[in-house]
Amino acid sequence: MQMKKQLKRILAFVMAFTFIVSTQVHAADGESSALMDIKSDGYEIQIADSASITYTGKEVTPAIKVVRTDESKEETVLDENKYETAYSDNVNAGTAKVTVKGKENEGVTGELTKEFTISPASLKDAAVTVANKSATYTGTAVKPAVTVELGGKVLKENTDYKVSYANNKNVGTAEITVTGIGNYTDTAKATFSIVVGTSDIKTSSVYNKVSLSWGKVTGASGYKIYRSTSKDSGYKAIKTVKSGATVNYNDTKVTFNQTYYYKVRAYRIVGDKAVFGEYSPVSKQKVKVGTSSVKRTASASTTSYNAVTVKWSKVNGANGYKVYRSTSVNGTYKALKVVANATSYTDKTTTCGTTYYYKVRAYRLSGKTKCYGDLSKAKSGRALPGTTTIKASSECFQTKVNLKWVKVYGASGYEIYRSTSKSGKYTLVKNIKSGRTVKWTNSGLKKGQYYYYKIRAYRTVDGKKLYGGYSNRFRKGTAGWKYINGLKLYYDAQGKLVKDVSKIIGKQSSYVIKVNKKMNVVTVYAKDGDNGYIIPVKSFVCSGGAATPVGTFYTPAKYRWQTLMGPCYGQWCTRIHGGVLFHSVFYSTRSNSTLSVNAYNKLGTTCSHGCVRLRAGDAKWIYDNCRLRTKVIIYNSSSVGPFGKPKAAKLASWHTWDPTDPTARSKCKARGCH
Repeated sequence: MQMKKQLKRILAFVMAFTFIVSTQVHAADGESSALMDIKSDGYEIQIADSASITYTGKEVTPAIKVVRTDESKEETVLDENKYETAYSDNVNAGTAKVTVKGKENEGVTGELTKEFTISPASLKDAAVTVANKSATYTGTAVKPAVTVELGGKVLKENTDYKVSYANNKNVGTAEITVTGIGNYTDTAKATFSIVVGTSDIKTSSVYNKVSLSWGKVTGASGYKIYRSTSKDSGYKAIKTVKSGATVNYNDTKVTFNQTYYYKVRAYRIVGDKAVFGEYSPVSKQKVKVGTSSVKRTASASTTSYNAVTVKWSKVNGANGYKVYRSTSVNGTYKALKVVANATSYTDKTTTCGTTYYYKVRAYRLSGKTKCYGDLSKAKSGRALPGTTTIKASSECFQTKVNLKWVKVYGASGYEIYRSTSKSGKYTLVKNIKSGRTVKWTNSGLKKGQYYYYKIRAYRTVDGKKLYGGYSNRFRKGTAGWKYINGLKLYYDAQGKLVKDVSKIIGKQSSYVIKVNKKMNVVTVYAKDGDNGYIIPVKSFVCSGGAATPVGTFYTPAKYRWQTLMGPCYGQWCTRIHGGVLFHSVFYSTRSNSTLSVNAYNKLGTTCSHGCVRLRAGDAKWIYDNCRLRTKVIIYNSSSVGPFGKPKAAKLASWHTWDPTDPTARSKCKARGCH
C-alpha cells in the first residue's frame, strides 16, 4: 500500500514537471500556453429544467452549465466567467438555441450550441370574458365577442386563439370554446344566455276599451299581457296571445274613467316549456272618450261673410263635444260652445277677415259629470265672403258669353277672370261693384276661340278687399267638328266631346263597326267623304270571348230572335261570321222578361262563347241601322277608342229584363227603377 502511494506521488510530480517544462518551452516561442478549446476538450451545455420551459411572451433564458465529464464520470464545470452566453429564437414557442463561446483572455476558446424547446402556454387558466352575457334571440347564430386574458396579458384572436360557438342559435345556454394557437395550447370555456327579446307597449283608449300594441319580438311564440290598477303591484295576466305575429289586443273588460297600468312580455316555446323574456316598460292608460280631429274650417258658405263653420270627426261613445277658439295658434283657447250629438258648429261671433284657431274635444257623461278626451290639433279658419258657383245655365254664343252665378251674402262685389287656356294665366276682365249683381255678358269674343272663366266674391272692410274662394271653372267654346289624330270629332259649345253623333249626322248609308276584343268595346264609324270612315258615331260596351275571331268580316244575315248555345236566345242578332253574332245578352226563353242578370252584369268582361254580347238597345241600333254586308273589324288593342269604354249599370237579381230594351220600358216605368 505504501508502495502505491509512493508511485502516485512520483507520477503527480512528473506530470507537474512536464507541464512546467511545456509551459516554459512555449513561452520561449512567444505563444500562450493556457488556451483551452471547450469543444475539443469534451465540454457540453446542460440546460436546467429544460422540460418545463414555457412561452411567456418574453425572451426565455434558462440557466445553463458548461460541463466536461471524465472517464470516472466526475464532472468538471467550467467557470461561467470563462465564456460568453447568447440565446436565439427564444421568444415564441418552438425550437430555441443557446450558444456558448470561450473567452480567450480567460484561456478558453471554441464554441458550443444547444437547442431547447419552448412549449406553448396553456389556456386552461385563462380568463374568458363575454361581451354580452345575455343576448337576444334573433333566429340566427349569435356570436358575441370575447376577451381572453392570461397572466395579465390580453391575447389576440386568430393570433393567439380561435373561438368556436355551440348551441348559440336557440333560446337557452350557449357555449364558447377558446382554443389556443401559435404560442398557446389547450382550451378555455365560457357560456352566455340567449333570451327572448323585450318589447315596448303603447296604449290608447275609447270609452269602452283600451287598445294595446307592442313591437314584434323576433322568434316569439306569443305574448302575455298583464294589467293592474296600481303601477308598482297587483299585476295579473289578462290575456295570452298565442301567435308571435299578433302585436295588438283590445281590452274590453274596462270601466270608463278608470286608470289602468299594462305591461307585456314575449315568450318562446322551447321543448314543451314557455321561456319568457323581460317585462316591457309599464304603460299608463285612463279609459276616456277618444280624441276627435278637426277635419276642416271654412267660411260658412254663401249665406254669411262673418261666420266660420268648424267640422270634426265623430268619436264613438261621445255624448257631445266642446269647441275652443283662439286668435293665435299657440295662444289661450277659450271654450266657445258645447255641442251635443253633432259634428259641426258655425261660429257666428267672428269678424270678417280675422283668422281664428279652433280645437275640439269630446266628452262622455259619467253620471252627471262630463269626462273629456284630449284636445284635437288646432285648425285655422277665417271669416270671408262665401265662394260663388257659375251656373250651368250660363249661355255661350259665337262672339259672346252670358255668365250667371250664385249670389254671395254680404259680398260688396265680384271679380271675373278669364283665360284662353284651362291652366293658363287668368286676367281680371270685369269688376262687378255690386253684391246684388249676379250676371254679366262678355261680348266681342273671337269666333272659334275657347275662353275660360272663374269668379270670386269680395267684401270691402276698412278700404281693403277680402276675397272668397274662386268659383268653378266655366269654358266657352264653339260647337262644331274638329280633325284630331286622324279622326273627325264633334264638340259642343262648352268644348265637350260629344260621344254620340248619330242624331247630328243622321242615319248613314254605310258604317264600319270596329270591335276591340281585348277591351270589350264596340265603336261604330261613319264615312267622311273621301277621307274614309273616320267619324266615330257611338260606342257600346260588350263582352267577347276567347273564341271570338280576329279579322275583317262582312255581315251576312240578321235575326229578330235567334237560338244560341244552351239553348238560350238573343234579340236583334246580326251575324258577323259563321256562328259569331252581335246579339243582346241572352234570355232563357224568347221572352224579354227572362234575361240572364248574371251575364248582363258581366258586360265589359271577356265571358262569351265567341259571340259579341251587347245591351239590347245597342244590339237593336246595329240591327236597325247597319245594312247587310257592313264591314266588321275585330282586333286587339290596349286603347279603348275615341269615346272610351261605356259602362253598363249593374242589375239586381230581380231585374230580369234589359233596361235599354225598348220593348221592356214599361217594366222599368212600373217599378220606377230606370
